[in-house]
Parts: sequence; C-alpha cells; structure tokens
Amino acid sequence: MIQAYRAATNPTVRTLEAIRLLMLLLVLAGWVMYPVELLILEHWAKSWQSKIPFLLSVPGFVFTLWMLFDRKTPWLRLAFIVTMWASVAVGALGAFFHIVWNFEDGINWSFAATMESVAGSRPVLAALAFTHMGVTGLLSIYRAR
Repeated sequence: MIQAYRAATNPTVRTLEAIRLLMLLLVLAGWVMYPVELLILEHWAKSWQSKIPFLLSVPGFVFTLWMLFDRKTPWLRLAFIVTMWASVAVGALGAFFHIVWNFEDGINWSFAATMESVAGSRPVLAALAFTHMGVTGLLSIYRAR
C-alpha cells in the first residue's frame, strides 16, 4: 500500500491510494485495540469460544501489517483475503451467539424480545467489530477493473 501511494502519478490516484492506506491503517489499529479491550474486560477467561478473537487477531495483525509494505505477492494477498473473510464470519457468528446468550427467558425471535436481547449484557456490537474490520480490510485492497 505504501509503495502504491508513493508511486501514484496523478492527484486522483494519489487520493484513492491515500484512502485505501488509511482504511488499512484503521484495520491494523483494530487488530491491536480490540484484543486489548477484550483482555481488559477479561473476555478470555470465560470459555474456549472467547479465545477465538485472540487467535484471529494474530494472523489479522501480521497480514495487515505485511500488506502495508507488499500487496502484490499472490500468496500474501490470498492469506489476507482469507483472514478478512474469517474476521467477517467470526464477527457475525459472535454477534449471533451474543444475541442467543442474552435471551434470559428462552429463545424468542419476536422483534421486541430480539431487540431486548441485542441490548443485553453481552455486547453484540463488540462482536460485529470483527465483521467491520474484515469488511474494511477487504475494501482497502479492492481494485475496480
């Protein structure tokens, strides 16, 4: 990403590469900050499923950092894309399970009960942060042909 930004030949390309670089830097910051937040909240202590975000953060951080300096190596690009899709899936599944675990009187998918579960004690939006990082990472390397 950095090379593409530096090699930009006109203002339009330079602006687009700057946006892509900024998006990738935001994803990189997310891979550091979300696990730190989970550590502070002691999310890791409850179950084996709660360790999944930590396990995903390691390749997420490594491949995102590497993409800053080399986005043309085919295997690296593929590894980055797979990791970002895994982040999307983990975030969506985490949000689903947070909703299910927030149902206190049994699962009831009526609108009112589901909205109450979304606002429950397990934060649904926290899990969706991983979906956000995955989508942002995928958008940062997307090139329209």
